[in-house]
Amino acid sequence: MSPVKLISAIIVLLVPMYALGQGWFQYSNRIDRFTVNLPSEPEMEEFTYESEFDALFPARRYTVLDGANQYSVTVVDFTDAQRIHAEMEKYEAASAANTYINDQRASVIRAAREFRQRGSEVTYDGWGHIERVEGQQLQLTNPDGTRTFAGIYLHNPARRLYVLEATVPATSPSPALFQQSLGFLDEYGNRVRYQRGPDGGVIRIR
Repeated sequence: MSPVKLISAIIVLLVPMYALGQGWFQYSNRIDRFTVNLPSEPEMEEFTYESEFDALFPARRYTVLDGANQYSVTVVDFTDAQRIHAEMEKYEAASAANTYINDQRASVIRAAREFRQRGSEVTYDGWGHIERVEGQQLQLTNPDGTRTFAGIYLHNPARRLYVLEATVPATSPSPALFQQSLGFLDEYGNRVRYQRGPDGGVIRIR
């Protein structure tokens, strides 16, 4: 390896370590089965999330304010989706037995649409994944000049939707330390990772 490439590799390795030393830490949440890098302990609020098919699901939002920066992780819990849908009064087009499954699968698109409808300029809108968990990533420039970075991921084994959102001043760098740090936990609190199978599905490897 050339000296230049070696120095670059060292810098890439040291920057996250240095940043985490400035108050950042890996926050772990066994109830909602995720980990993420945050600058301080988040405040949690519970609310009801309305889905694509008008069902109401329990949700939690974990938020940190760090100066002019704001970071949040929203988790929508679909674990009781079948019962919730069975008890709903439905119009005919949404009355199929598997609608509760379709509702979960549509959740990434719905959350992305909610970002697009804010009235901000969308500067990036594309497919993405973390640990092979697929989703959507967006970047927006807001009317006040701030920038919002969003990542939306449906973790099917946990039956939860995760929406990461960071809003930073116009001159701030992208919040990669937050954006790229999402991890998924199983019911025992263990970190899970996947690889892509030959049929396009995911296979747990850890």
